[in-house]
Amino acid sequence: MTKLFSDYTKYGSKFSTVDISAFGILEGISETIVSTGLKYPNAAPIGIIVKDERYFVRLFRGSHTWANVLKEGYMTANVIYNSLLFVRSTFFDLEPSEFDYVTTHKLNFPILKEAAAWIIFKCINVMNTDQTLVANLIPMDTGLNDVNKKNVMIPNRGFNAVLEATVHATRYQLSGDKKYLELIQHYGNLAFKCGGENEKKAMKLLHEVLEC
Repeated sequence: MTKLFSDYTKYGSKFSTVDISAFGILEGISETIVSTGLKYPNAAPIGIIVKDERYFVRLFRGSHTWANVLKEGYMTANVIYNSLLFVRSTFFDLEPSEFDYVTTHKLNFPILKEAAAWIIFKCINVMNTDQTLVANLIPMDTGLNDVNKKNVMIPNRGFNAVLEATVHATRYQLSGDKKYLELIQHYGNLAFKCGGENEKKAMKLLHEVLEC
């Protein structure tokens, strides 16, 4: 584990003393699976946004992640290399047995057992609107999974295609616009062509969920 980091309370403060780039959280949007819920753990794919050395997140109102962050003010970003887990955590509740716990600041935070790395964030300056919640993120603690950290992740077009297809699947569920089905089919073909067995299973599950 790394050292604990100081709290910042001013909105827009730059976290120049904190470098979590070694954990794969880089400028832009880093796709992670976020775990929340100190008592009842939940997990869902969430992008960690980094811009001008600031970390923040946008959450859709009504989700379990939104409710937990609003209530407790914490979240853990799990670096995951399993594409099937992205689909499962999008549409289903993960089993309690798929979580471990890390204690910091006298609190037990849920992390995913499959995570190659994890970063616990404190959520500050929470702005809750009719549709979304936006919060600044302060890294509190980080860690590597001794079992998974030896796995080197090489960019895989199939893996990335599953992520894109999953995003479009959530948009299709919200809007019902059939253009998203075409995009899902496009990225699904790419996943089957360039991905491995996990990517194929992920796409099959996605089609089962959408019944398409």
